Amino acid sequence: MPPALTTTKRKFHKILDSISNASSTSLSTSHVKHNASTTTLPASLDRPTKKARVARPTSAYVPPSTRIMMTSESSNRPVTTSKQPSISLAPPNEERKAPNFAPWDRAQFLERLKTYRHVDKWIGKPEKINEVQWAKRGWSCIGRETVGCIGGCAKELVIKLEDDRADKANEEGRSSEEQADDDDWRGKAQEQLVEKYAEMIVTWHDGGCLWRRRGCDDTIQRLPLAHRVTAIDNLRQRYESLLTMASELPTDPSTPEGLDISDVQARVAPLICSSPSNHPIDGAKTVVHCSSDPIARTASPLPVNTAALTLALFGWQAEEGHISGLATCTACFRRLGLWLFKPPLDPASQSSMNRLDVIGEHRDYCPWINALSQTGTSSRRTSLDGLAGWQVLLRTVIAITQHERNERGMASAVTITNLDDAASEVGSVVSLAAISRDRKDENERDKERWAKLKKLKQMFHVKTGKRKEGTANKNDQVLG
Repeated sequence: MPPALTTTKRKFHKILDSISNASSTSLSTSHVKHNASTTTLPASLDRPTKKARVARPTSAYVPPSTRIMMTSESSNRPVTTSKQPSISLAPPNEERKAPNFAPWDRAQFLERLKTYRHVDKWIGKPEKINEVQWAKRGWSCIGRETVGCIGGCAKELVIKLEDDRADKANEEGRSSEEQADDDDWRGKAQEQLVEKYAEMIVTWHDGGCLWRRRGCDDTIQRLPLAHRVTAIDNLRQRYESLLTMASELPTDPSTPEGLDISDVQARVAPLICSSPSNHPIDGAKTVVHCSSDPIARTASPLPVNTAALTLALFGWQAEEGHISGLATCTACFRRLGLWLFKPPLDPASQSSMNRLDVIGEHRDYCPWINALSQTGTSSRRTSLDGLAGWQVLLRTVIAITQHERNERGMASAVTITNLDDAASEVGSVVSLAAISRDRKDENERDKERWAKLKKLKQMFHVKTGKRKEGTANKNDQVLG
């Protein structure tokens, strides 16, 4: 057997031994802590009531002379009112701390998932043991490749997978067959470790920990995009946050194939319109005047920062902090330095990176690009199944604009538009005249129809009368 493969196997078995030893050590430690917590009071400590009873005088008789002296002394002393101890009560409106075990709480889940965002503490793992799976079971990242159940059973675990970077230097002098055998064995060892850690996501919790019994469901990552008002408000907030660093935005971000960003911009512009303010549009400040009337808002196109709108549609927003030019996603906590995607000042030189891919820069499990994370695996079927977050948002925008167009069409047929009062009045008169002419023509056609029906009825009555008269003559002849 090659020495390198032997070394790798020895490392793998060492990792498995460390996992099993850590489990037994943690159990013994918890047992010691449990025994140490039980303490007894010293025998010298008695009850306060017993002490008071012992210190009480045996006789209550006081001589008369002593009573007179005590009365005179007490009359000379200044009278002081006894103060009762004040009881401090907590304010009734004080916020209670949320319980640690809340598998239904999306905000707490995101707080745990946020602890894995630092690349110096956590490196990407396979899907079965990635940060989402640990966060769903109450684990937070508390150190380098270390997770802990904060607020629960307080257990900790170090995740260590087989790393082949240390053996890269020894691969040059090995044959291709040895490298293939080593890679095959390494892949199988990696799969076994992943399966082991996938079980420990649940079993490493203490026996009495609630996270061991139940975790978050598959819909915990779902973005609140079904409610139209909430979806548009969040889109507006992301867009306005990106406008604060318009000079740092890339000029031409990459979008999915087949998406017409200009058409989307025309639909979204009236929805993200806010109060009149100075917004930097493509590097220049432009005053945007907006109206509360949806008909007036869509009458004229509004200037929109295309780059900011594109990033906001796909879940990106400006990160709050002292560093300018950072964009972040609040669903997967990916951070981007936008200065890496800006075109170079010198056309001859090349940019440090390619165009900003608004989808590819998200993490694989992000609900903005992952349809399974957005919809979950529930048995309920809706029209939004199989759609990622950005697709659901676009569908919401299209539905809102279509609804406003329908309302605008109905309003224009009944009311007078405020573009030109004189022309609208003339148009309404002409439309009323046309309606009256149509009604007259319809009445004339109805009269013609009734006349034809009347003639048919008369012909029918005449034939019926002759038939009855002939029948009567035959009956008379038979009787005669």
